[in-house]
Amino acid sequence: MARQRQEGFGLADGLHYLEFLRRLHATLKPEWYFEVGTQTGASLRLSSAKTISVDPAFIAQLELIGDKPELHLFQETSDKFFASNRLNAMGVEFDLVFLDGMHLVEFLLRDFINTERHCKPDSVIVMHDCVPWNSDIAERDRITKDWTGDVWKIVPILRNYRPDLEIEVVDCAPTGLLIVSGLDPRNTALSDSYDEIIASYTDLKIEEYGVSTYFDELDLVPAEQSRWYSACPHQLAPGWQNKPDIAIKVAAPDRNALTEWGDYFFALGLAKAFSRLGYFTTIDPQDEWYSNTRPGGVDLVLKGRANFIKQRDRTCLYWAISKGIRPMNYAQADHVFWASGTMYKQALGGEMAEKSSLLPQAFDSEIIYPREQLRGKGMVFVGRNRAGFDRLSVAYAAKPGRDLKIWGPGWRNTEYESFLCGERVENNQLLDVYSSADVVLNDHTPQMRENGQTSNRIFDTLACGAVPVTDKVSWLPEDLRELVYVFEDQESFDKALSDASSETDKRRKERLEFARSMRERHSFAARARTILEVVNSLDRSYALEPQYGGDT
Repeated sequence: MARQRQEGFGLADGLHYLEFLRRLHATLKPEWYFEVGTQTGASLRLSSAKTISVDPAFIAQLELIGDKPELHLFQETSDKFFASNRLNAMGVEFDLVFLDGMHLVEFLLRDFINTERHCKPDSVIVMHDCVPWNSDIAERDRITKDWTGDVWKIVPILRNYRPDLEIEVVDCAPTGLLIVSGLDPRNTALSDSYDEIIASYTDLKIEEYGVSTYFDELDLVPAEQSRWYSACPHQLAPGWQNKPDIAIKVAAPDRNALTEWGDYFFALGLAKAFSRLGYFTTIDPQDEWYSNTRPGGVDLVLKGRANFIKQRDRTCLYWAISKGIRPMNYAQADHVFWASGTMYKQALGGEMAEKSSLLPQAFDSEIIYPREQLRGKGMVFVGRNRAGFDRLSVAYAAKPGRDLKIWGPGWRNTEYESFLCGERVENNQLLDVYSSADVVLNDHTPQMRENGQTSNRIFDTLACGAVPVTDKVSWLPEDLRELVYVFEDQESFDKALSDASSETDKRRKERLEFARSMRERHSFAARARTILEVVNSLDRSYALEPQYGGDT
């Protein structure tokens, strides 16, 4: 999004609003979430609560249900929805609300009035688009592609007519977030004055209100200094203000596409680990790669398709978790972590030797942990059916009489569709899927297989005590080798499957013991500590000043 800031206007360029909302969900853990203006579903997907969404024209192309215990979608205007009295009939009180409907102040005001009536005193209402960067996008009539409309007026309206509310405007890209708390469902000041408010504000332009006046009153708060921020990150440890920020770069084109990319969940596990160690961490898709230029920070590139260019005054680290080795491509990095012993050995023979180290993939110990195996549910495979190479483990497993279950996109309308259980497994459900299986199947892309880039599916499987059967890869971490069954063709697959399915109770206990040891060896927490050791060893003279200042 190209943003031409007009003189006097503010520019919201902090943490992306979807990331802020995701963290807010994780911390507030609402029982009921309500949303007006869903469109593609990018914000709705963040909810794991019982959820109600209203939009007159859904265009969602994303999977929206996830792990929500209830999801109610109403394709109608919000005015019609509230007039239907459905909420009273359902007996619903909202804990968290996101209002992002029609970008005209009268619509947003009515949505706020109607929503507050169904909230609790400790509920939170979040609104979007109150930080326009020029007058054109703040017009009531849409004359530009990017358009906030005149919902900026909701800020002075609430401050004038509802001084009892607690209001904070947060610097979240691209157009800010207005967070309102201290709600009073019985307060009728806004509804009593609705006609007066609309008469006073509808035709008011931001220039007439005063651009400098508005932004002075706005008191835009940096995301990391928001009163809500301490509740939002992955449980940030004390002292984060004086440590460098960490921006994990993934190859997803934009934030709407993040959860469709496997690298995102890898990045999420790593981000949580850094945050627990007290480092403010973001996950940046391609269109936000260079939005954070804060000196002294760390850009960590999950290297596969991500061709990130080092920024001045920020440390640049590559973690080569997929794709091949191109020395010129890695030369700009301050340090390169290789997820493959094969590639690491190659690097040691060249000019990158002094800035290279071995760092295999990892698992998220918050969602994957040792569990007494339930077993008995045959073979499972969780992964995408990719064009251009065969999933050998699936091809060899899909024989008559075998119990095979597949989860992942791309399997419909293939010869394996009859084995398909679903196109998605949420990360927090992986433990149940893996631990109930006799065998967890794995294979690699031809390039990863040749490069020795061991799939993190193997780490996940071993970390819960389950049994992995995988295609032969040129390198496996030494401590994993005896616990992984490897195949090269149909005959060796059949033998691996037979051996894996007939493990003794003693062997299963050994797997559980190893799984318990993996937290210290191969978790994201362990990888984060290793990465930070390297960061602290580098010459970062430009990073001596605290990142955020202030006391912890």
